[in-house]
Amino acid sequence: MSTDLSEGLQLTTSLDVLEAIANGGGPNDYLMVLGYAGWDAGQLEDELSRNLWLSCPANFDILFRTAPEDRLSAAAAQLGIDINLLSDQAGHA
Repeated sequence: MSTDLSEGLQLTTSLDVLEAIANGGGPNDYLMVLGYAGWDAGQLEDELSRNLWLSCPANFDILFRTAPEDRLSAAAAQLGIDINLLSDQAGHA
């Protein structure tokens, strides 16, 4: 199964695509990720509705033309955010 994210960009879980890449075919640009994240039913939707996540549109250049260590800053910049100005400390004002 593949899902179009934006023009020229898809997300897939297709074994056929993985096999094609392994055999020298498939897309020219790809990013393979493996991991696990688990939420209770409705938890992710609740977190998104409360703006607990920063999300931006998928961007080909950020994913494939930007160094991995610079991707977070580049994605945040799409939202007008300088990631270096965010604090990892919580507090009360």
